Amino acid sequence: MQDDMKSRPHRVENRLQAELLMDRTWLRLLDVFAREGRGVADAARVLGVTTEWLFRRVRRLERAGLLSVQGARSRAGRAVKLYRAAAETFFVPFSLVPPETVGRQNRAQHLELFETAIGRTFLQAPFDQDGWGFVTARMPNGDVHLRIMREDGALWADLGDAAPVMVSGWHVLHLTPSDAHELQGELRALHGRYAQRTGEVPFLLGIFLADTSRVSGLEHAHGAAP
Repeated sequence: MQDDMKSRPHRVENRLQAELLMDRTWLRLLDVFAREGRGVADAARVLGVTTEWLFRRVRRLERAGLLSVQGARSRAGRAVKLYRAAAETFFVPFSLVPPETVGRQNRAQHLELFETAIGRTFLQAPFDQDGWGFVTARMPNGDVHLRIMREDGALWADLGDAAPVMVSGWHVLHLTPSDAHELQGELRALHGRYAQRTGEVPFLLGIFLADTSRVSGLEHAHGAAP
């Protein structure tokens, strides 16, 4: 994100503002007003929502001091208020929000959307046909996982273009610090390679990598034989 900053970000000193900015849904709404003053109806068209729905949220952003009226434009004989964000980018210090909470709500919201999307995928071909299920399997590192397959041994991933597009799985990797940094860079590069593409179908991509050496609950995975 730092590469996109054209000026020094506005420092947030208000906890309410910090909590709104931590929520990516609110941040996306605010971003529509970041580079120019917009009327609510115009912004609603950009976002693909109703004017009434957006107006209620604009009022909340305005009360929080993240949005303000920057002027007016005449349309159909009446003045339309133009709203502008307080800044294009914001800096929220950890003194306002505990660092361990940053992104937690966004991850929870998107994981829920992901689960819904995966659930609907399993209602479509080829999974709407008899014979599909999952098989328990062992990975090369010794951990166990589940693989989607047909009872005759065919894997859904081997169906080529006939297979639905989805990837799901949590894996405990045993890496050196150097390997972990290398993987982090590769994941970022992979995301960057596709992030600018403009296809017609929306896909939800989640990228997660964290050091679990001080986290309880994965002892059975840490102890898996290589």
